[in-house]
Parts: sequence; C-alpha cells; structure tokens
Amino acid sequence: MTIGEKIKSERKKRGLTQSELAGDAVTRNMISLIEKDAANPSLDTLRKIADRLDLPLSYLISDGDDAFYYAKRDAMDGIKAAYRAKSYTTVISRIEKLEKTDDELAYLLTEAYFELGKKAVTSGSLVSAIKYFRKSIDNAAATVYSTERITALTRMYLAVAYNVQAPLLEFDKDAYSASLSESYDLEFYNYLTLNFDYDYKSSVFALHLKAKKLIKEKDYTLAADILSGIELSKRSGEYNAYVIFGIYSDLELCYKQLCDFEKAYKYSSKRLSLLEGFKS
Repeated sequence: MTIGEKIKSERKKRGLTQSELAGDAVTRNMISLIEKDAANPSLDTLRKIADRLDLPLSYLISDGDDAFYYAKRDAMDGIKAAYRAKSYTTVISRIEKLEKTDDELAYLLTEAYFELGKKAVTSGSLVSAIKYFRKSIDNAAATVYSTERITALTRMYLAVAYNVQAPLLEFDKDAYSASLSESYDLEFYNYLTLNFDYDYKSSVFALHLKAKKLIKEKDYTLAADILSGIELSKRSGEYNAYVIFGIYSDLELCYKQLCDFEKAYKYSSKRLSLLEGFKS
C-alpha cells in the first residue's frame, strides 16, 4: 500500500473522519490530498498523523503493509529494557498497547504475569496472585516457546494461592519439574514439600523445618523457642507471607500443646488476621 492508502485504511478502522484525523495538526484538505496520493507530505506532517492514529511512523514510510510488525519493532527496545529492570507491569502495559501478540510477546507476557503472581503470593495478595497466574497460563498456551519451567513454578505457587493452609493438597509434587538450577524457587519447593534433608541457604527455611521436625518429635518447648526466634528476626526476602502464616500456625499448635492458651490465642489471632488479608 502507498502512504495515502495506509492512512486511509487506518483512519477508517478507527471510525474517524478526515476532519477528526486532521484535528489541529493538519488541515482536512491536506488529509484528503495525502490519502489520494496527490500530495507529498513532510516527515513532520506524517509524524503528526502517525501520532493521531497511534501508529509507528516507520510503518507509514515503509514498503511493508503489516502495521503490527513496525509497532512491535519500535516498541521492543522499551519492552526488553523494562523486562531487564524487572518492571513487569511496564512490560505488560507496553505489549498491551500493541493490541496484538505473537509468540515472542506471548512468552514475555507469560514470564511477566508469573513474576507478578509470585510477588503477590509472597506479599500475601492471594486473590491477585491467582488472576496473574491465570493470565500467565493463557499466554503460555499462546506461544510456541517452551514454558515448561514457568508452568511447573506456576503449579507450585498456585497451590499456595489456592490453599495457603495446606498447599500440598493442591500440588502434585510428582508432576513438578525438578530440573531447575539452584534458586529461590527450587529452595522454596523443597521447603514447601517439607524436605528436611535439603541443604537450605535460607536460614529461615532451615530453622522452620527444624522446628517442624521437633514438633513431630513432640518437643514443643524447643520448637516454640526456635519459631519465636524466627519471628523476631524477620529477615527481608526470606520471611514472606506464606512463611509468616506457617510460623504463626506452628506457634499456635506448640502453645496449645504446652497449655499456654494465652499465647496460643495470640498466634491464632495473628494467623486469622493474616488469612483475612490474603483475600485481597
């Protein structure tokens, strides 16, 4: 298509008259002449028209007819920069502006929505997490790129989001892909599945499972001491909402077994308050 044909086609797609497209940028007569290929508009005029149509200038002046290709090409540097900066909401908003996706963009959306969902889980916004994970799953189905890793991790974090009190009831750990590098996700998986023999880098995970082992051995006094110490330390990055919930639950159990009902009530109240907050 010629420049005039592209402008006319995109204008009609948007339901605009020539006057509406012209606005204050150019005259209606100029738009008419350009669409008839009877005028040779300046680059500045084309830029104004491209802005009015929300199109990349490169599409109007190129020989190609696929506006999406040029819009994506112009947007990719910003999308990738936002992804590298872990600004996932920006990644999503910039892709959504393109109003169309391909395999590459669907994969980036899969990753971005997963990361937002994971953040929502660890911060305790479980309803939001489920929404993000569902969008991640939808985009994973729309790309030919491998999403095995993300799918496995999504299953794990979704189990927590769906049932924070007993995630293993929702999570088929045998279906989980353990072929991951040593990372927080793999460590969290072992913590979630109560692997007492794993060599944890996170002191919080290690101490919590040590306390859980003592609970199994009915040494509630020592378990409560360890759990109280973890609660007081509150290490950033390790002490997320799911961990907090587990510690409150275990402290409640320990103090009930020790017949210290005042402290048991204290941690029961904290646990229930946190559970209510998870509904956000």
